[in-house]
Amino acid sequence: MPMSYKLRILSLGAGVQSTTILLMSHHGELPKLDAAIFSDTGWEREATYLWLDYLRSIVSIPIITVSGGNVREDMREAQVRGLKKDGVRWANMPFYTRDRSTGNLGMLRRQCTREYKIEPIRKELRLMLGLVPRQRAPQGAVEQWVGISVDEAHRVWARSPDRMSTIRYPLIDMTTMTRNDCLRWLERKGYPIPPKSACIGCPFHSNREWSDLNEAEFLDAVDFDEMIRNKGGMKGDIFIHRSCVPLAEVDLRNGDEKLGQQYFDFVKDEKLNLFVRNLDL
Repeated sequence: MPMSYKLRILSLGAGVQSTTILLMSHHGELPKLDAAIFSDTGWEREATYLWLDYLRSIVSIPIITVSGGNVREDMREAQVRGLKKDGVRWANMPFYTRDRSTGNLGMLRRQCTREYKIEPIRKELRLMLGLVPRQRAPQGAVEQWVGISVDEAHRVWARSPDRMSTIRYPLIDMTTMTRNDCLRWLERKGYPIPPKSACIGCPFHSNREWSDLNEAEFLDAVDFDEMIRNKGGMKGDIFIHRSCVPLAEVDLRNGDEKLGQQYFDFVKDEKLNLFVRNLDL
């Protein structure tokens, strides 16, 4: 006999795959979700916040925003290695490093996804279940959906992160959809294409993704890159661009590509632009 879950929740990243899952549930092509939870790092792109507002305006499924803090501001006070002092955090973004004496390049461990995405959602799930601090969660109380498509199957977790949640991958388990299949589904339904969902200063950005930031976001990332250059506990310098060159000095443009072009294409979409303009009324 199949398990009866108390909650069916989507971990909403607000990108192509998780958006498609949300809208498929809204249309009845997937089982009805109780809610979708977006964990805000405090440093998301403007286009992502606009997209979340747009989704809230068109779906009946509650979209809950939670937060584990502001990753940009937390990194201002962080040190990378050495003794942890009172009030000082460990740096947990996957920064790139260059040793000052040898020139050797490296990369720090990535911990930000767990701290700013996974853990805030887990805490919200406990609240939704009515659990008090240190109360043991019932096993399998949550069916937690994650937006990973079959072409990204290597990202599938080997097991659920805790006894409370059973992780499901609807695009793999139910529909075997690729990211391109998601794009085609959105197009058939007449929806705009979601913007890339990532922190403004994510070190995993490609050159195209750095170029796709609008001007204010790019300047913010440049300022952040300068701020982290000499973090405590490191023998070398720290960068957010994989070349280990200051972001302000990296040539990101190819041909006629301009900063912010994807963002402006995003708001030019007829349906979404109508929504964005209504926000300003």
